[in-house]
Parts: sequence; structure tokens; C-alpha cells
Amino acid sequence: CPDCRRTTEVVLDHAAGDTVCSECGLVLEAHSIDETSEWRTFADESHDNDPVRVGGPTNPLLSDGGLSTVISRPHGGADSFPSSVGRWQSRGTNPDRNLVRAFKTIATMADRSGCSVLCPNCSKYL
Repeated sequence: CPDCRRTTEVVLDHAAGDTVCSECGLVLEAHSIDETSEWRTFADESHDNDPVRVGGPTNPLLSDGGLSTVISRPHGGADSFPSSVGRWQSRGTNPDRNLVRAFKTIATMADRSGCSVLCPNCSKYL
């Protein structure tokens, strides 16, 4: 610690994102971002205590990293879904729309031919 000049253990405050010296209380790093995988247990829904990774993987080949959001109609709730949402979403331009379709086609072809997971992933870079 630069303040108390000791080699001490630090305490990670996950709620605030701070790294604090355990001896003098100096905040060594403020508002740090946890970049590890986020896991969640859906025990209420499935009666299973096995944690599951939430969120999709990022895709470096897409302009937004694959982190965009698409709003779909709820099952059986077509009357309560505002039609303007679908119209606005379809009006937006997605520069990766054709690329996403090509990725889905590659995945379908690889699945039907029984290829390993590496084959379609490598072919996306071509």
C-alpha cells in the first residue's frame, strides 16, 4: 500500500467495485469492473442448483460485438404487443444482417453434415 507502506492484503468490495487496503483503509482502486463470467442459478424455475452462464457470447466479427437486442412477440400475446415496436425495429438498419444470416446458414450446414464445432467457427472468418 502506498499510504501505509506495507505489504498487506487488500479487500475487494464487490458492491462498490473498490479495492481497499486492509490496514489503513485506503481505496487503492475505485469503481473497478468485474470482467469475469456472470453465473446465475435458476433454482426457482427448475428446482436445480446448477449455475448457468447468462448472456450470449460476444462475436468479434460483428460490428456491435453481437450485443444488440431484438424484441420479439410474446407467445400467445400478439394482441397486447404494440405493432409499432415491430415496425420501428424492422426500419432500423443492421449492417450485420446478411452476415448473421450467413452465420446461421453455416451453422445449419455444419450441423447437418455432422462437423465438429471448430469447423463452422473457423469458416466464419473466411
